Amino acid sequence: MLVTRNAADLCALLVNELYGQLPSRIVATLLARGRSNVRDLALHTSLNPKQVRHGLALVIQHNLVFYQTDHETATTTYEANPQASYHLVRIGKILDVIDRKYGIMARNLVNDLLMLGHVEIAELVRYHRLKHGPPKVKINGEQNHNHDHDHDPDDDFDNDNDLENGDLDDSFNDDSHYVNGNGTAHGTADDAMPIQANEVYDTLAQLIAAGVVESVSVTMFQSPQDLKASVEQECMKEFPNGIRGAKVTTEFDTMVKSQIKAIGVERATMKRKLQENALYEPSNIKRRKLANGGMSNGFAGDGGGSILRDEPNTVVRLNLDKCLVELRNQKLTEHAEDFVGETTAQVFAGLLASLCKKVYRCQHDQYTIMTEEEEETYFTGVRVTSEEIFDHLSPGVDVSTGIGAASEEDIDIRFAEKIRKYPPQIQGSHIQGTLDEGDEILGSDDEDYDRSGEHLKGTHVNGHRGSIAQNGTKLGGDYSGESQSSRAEQMRHMRQHLLILTETKQQFVRHCGQNEWTVDFGPLIQQLRYVELDTMIEDNFGRQGLRLTRILREKGKLDDKTLPAMALMRKPDVHVKMAEMEMAGFLEVQEVPRDNNRAANRTMFFWFFDEARTIKRVLDNAYKSMVRCLERLEVERYNKRAILSLADRRDVQGKEEEMLRGDVYNEYLEFIEIEKKLLSQVSRLDDLVSIFQDF
Repeated sequence: MLVTRNAADLCALLVNELYGQLPSRIVATLLARGRSNVRDLALHTSLNPKQVRHGLALVIQHNLVFYQTDHETATTTYEANPQASYHLVRIGKILDVIDRKYGIMARNLVNDLLMLGHVEIAELVRYHRLKHGPPKVKINGEQNHNHDHDHDPDDDFDNDNDLENGDLDDSFNDDSHYVNGNGTAHGTADDAMPIQANEVYDTLAQLIAAGVVESVSVTMFQSPQDLKASVEQECMKEFPNGIRGAKVTTEFDTMVKSQIKAIGVERATMKRKLQENALYEPSNIKRRKLANGGMSNGFAGDGGGSILRDEPNTVVRLNLDKCLVELRNQKLTEHAEDFVGETTAQVFAGLLASLCKKVYRCQHDQYTIMTEEEEETYFTGVRVTSEEIFDHLSPGVDVSTGIGAASEEDIDIRFAEKIRKYPPQIQGSHIQGTLDEGDEILGSDDEDYDRSGEHLKGTHVNGHRGSIAQNGTKLGGDYSGESQSSRAEQMRHMRQHLLILTETKQQFVRHCGQNEWTVDFGPLIQQLRYVELDTMIEDNFGRQGLRLTRILREKGKLDDKTLPAMALMRKPDVHVKMAEMEMAGFLEVQEVPRDNNRAANRTMFFWFFDEARTIKRVLDNAYKSMVRCLERLEVERYNKRAILSLADRRDVQGKEEEMLRGDVYNEYLEFIEIEKKLLSQVSRLDDLVSIFQDF
């Protein structure tokens, strides 16, 4: 896959930051040279074949490189996966969103998968318990040389007596799990409790059912283009006379689609098993959150964990596409909070969480492998009911707040409950068909509205401050049951928040059917892109530059004689500003001569805004800035290498202020501050890349 030089440099730096120099050199060479075999990699990386194979094993395990084997020549070629390499910059954001939604144990499991790559379930559970559980205490140098292969590694922590003897033969029993310098993972050894295997299995089952973690199949090691080409090559064997004619072409395309769909079904087998388990229904998840104080990282009973125990050799890995969906939901929630307030934004977050079950990735292309459910929702759209949204609301959200009072005469129920079957159309930088303008959306029916909202008339829409403070729960802490009256009251309040979201100019939510709601992600993300572009243009060229850009975005190509009148600006000022923006790459000009002489006074100049080209330029500049930040960080680390070597000592970690001398500690704090600023800048630039490219 072709990437710019700045993007390739960024991917190499990110791989070097997490996995070291050897995989970084291999990824950088593949990005620069394209598809290569082991001999070519050894030639261009100045490594011997053994080192190249070792590095390839590492990058393949972390999905940073695809490979394809030609069965006729028995030659294996390798190709870089720049998307997976770039996703390394989002590790912190991914861990934060997993922590908030699924709990600390889920966060630790995802972190382990990021470090290990694809790994067997039993091996992952064993590694997680050794890394995040209490350390084993070695008494009198005792060693455990038990090599019984029938021994279950999950039983090592089931007995407290096992904590008294170290196991030096354990491949995972190293010092890497001492994260705070005192030999314990969470404070002291006295208050650290062993992690139960059932709890880890249940949390992992929840992540697989949600799509955050996926099972690995052989086809995942091929690039989407190679996979489709190999499927087409296999299908060609059924047509020895070639593909000629419309009928044969249709049969061939149908066979290819069925084979690709079968691959998608095979990949989702484990996920489908866990989703069929009633333990992971949304209502049960919510009740577990209430019972566990808002944490959903462990479940009682024999449920999804038993399914994983029966298949311990299944290989799993982190699904970055699903993590990107979670990050998009978080970004859209923050965007909605700026316009509709915190409470309504939390209702919007509940809607996004319910939609997230049916949304598998942010973007699709011709090589995307989709299951039957994903293909159905992709073409028909994803919609959820009010009950599903209510089940996904955070227990701490009080839906009775954040809504103003209105009399019955001020409410037009037919207008408020109007059903819009079709998504809005983007025109320029605004949505065509907003409620403020009163325009009609294509295909909508004036008489079609949700009659289930008529029972709201006669009730106060601003809620009340009674004994109900959470979604279907009471203040006294009694979470054992939900009364029908309190649930109905909370549902009415939540519905008002949903109607507010449908009536905003941004149209965060679309009322698409009877008691059904959906989110049009395309127009929303397009709005976010325009907001970011407008912010950059205003910061660099002022209000006049922003005004000219918006006019060109709305009207298309305009003559330089027409533009000053529309912008209400003097012609010389317009020419100066347009030339300045053209030099920066935000605007383009087209010369159209009136005759063959091509004289300047006989030439028309049309200015226009090329959105795709502008976004590419902005992305490349963002990559360049991120590369410079990471390179500066390497320089700072080299300059402070003596101090950092002291701070990395095991007896100093976590106690730097006590163990380091005053001047050394001050220099260490200065480096930490510089590192924080540089990484924060990289994170902000990644937000731009997410909006312009990935969401």
